[in-house]
Amino acid sequence: MRVLLRTLVVCMLFAAPAVAAPPPKVIKAEDGIFTAFQSHALVGLGEWHGLAQEVDFYAALVRDPRFARDVGNIVLETGSAAQQSVVDRYVNGEQVPYAELRKVWADTVGMFPTVSDLGAINLYASIRSVNLGLPPANRIKVWLGDPPIDWPQVKTKDQWQVLENQRDSYPAALIEREILGKGRKALVIYGAAHFAKYPGGLALSSPVVSERSLNMRARLDNKHPGALYVITPYIGYTDAACAEKFEKDFPGASAPALVSPIRGSALEADVASPGCYPITKIPQVSQEEYELSAHQFAGLDSDALLYLGPRKSLTESPDVPDLYLDLEFRAEMDRRLRLRLGSGLKEIPEPWGNPSVAQPMFEN
Repeated sequence: MRVLLRTLVVCMLFAAPAVAAPPPKVIKAEDGIFTAFQSHALVGLGEWHGLAQEVDFYAALVRDPRFARDVGNIVLETGSAAQQSVVDRYVNGEQVPYAELRKVWADTVGMFPTVSDLGAINLYASIRSVNLGLPPANRIKVWLGDPPIDWPQVKTKDQWQVLENQRDSYPAALIEREILGKGRKALVIYGAAHFAKYPGGLALSSPVVSERSLNMRARLDNKHPGALYVITPYIGYTDAACAEKFEKDFPGASAPALVSPIRGSALEADVASPGCYPITKIPQVSQEEYELSAHQFAGLDSDALLYLGPRKSLTESPDVPDLYLDLEFRAEMDRRLRLRLGSGLKEIPEPWGNPSVAQPMFEN
């Protein structure tokens, strides 16, 4: 009798129809982010460097009155902490000469050869504009997250490498000290890789990573679980058919939109679709590592996707023209590039390589 009952139960389980995963929720991106801040101290916005629609979205976000009122802090990868006093003066309305102000984004450790996309640089001016309409106590505070560096004193690659190794630990410590430690909230804008999830989990004891190599997300999640809400921009797929399939099935989003959750929703299978990857494979990377990284860049381990439009509509931010208008500046960027990589700028960038008309971000 018991055997018969067990058999019946097993048959019923296998015969039961699969329960379809629920669709994700799609809402206006600004609303979704401010909703996330209601339950999280930090919202991490992964950046695909130079994506015009994404950097334009930053400006729209800081102009929303809810940002200064409900958040008030922004942590940026595109600024050197050595220039914190300069950016403080600038965003609070002081007149700062351009040569001095430029050090905020030009004197970074990790940008090659420098921060150059105009949208990222304009964000500082957007914040200044917002702050000029607010009383000092209610203004947006900009925190520069790149480790402080004194470039004139850096003469060797080893000197630079010490600071390069701090590009995740420094901002994580800054956020712990100035944001979480003081009960504040902050939008954290960093390259998407800084928010990637490690394959072996986030514990410091994980055998697959050393403590020094932990990225910012791992460091924050280890010490402050639940504090960080991670958003990844949708950038499509290298295979045009994959992008078309995904966008055809996309749940009626009007850009910019926030789509969540990914895990456990009908979107999960699409994001992790076999053979569909948003980034190109590098020859020296194993297939397993490539697939893991690709699915992370697709947003599989994020809390939400930021939908900015179909892949073919995404465009690249124009560059600030300093590298071809200011040859002294260009020479210093060339020196830094040679120090870090062993080779410099191959040629002086020309204006026709920096068109004012929007160019596609991706080839397909």
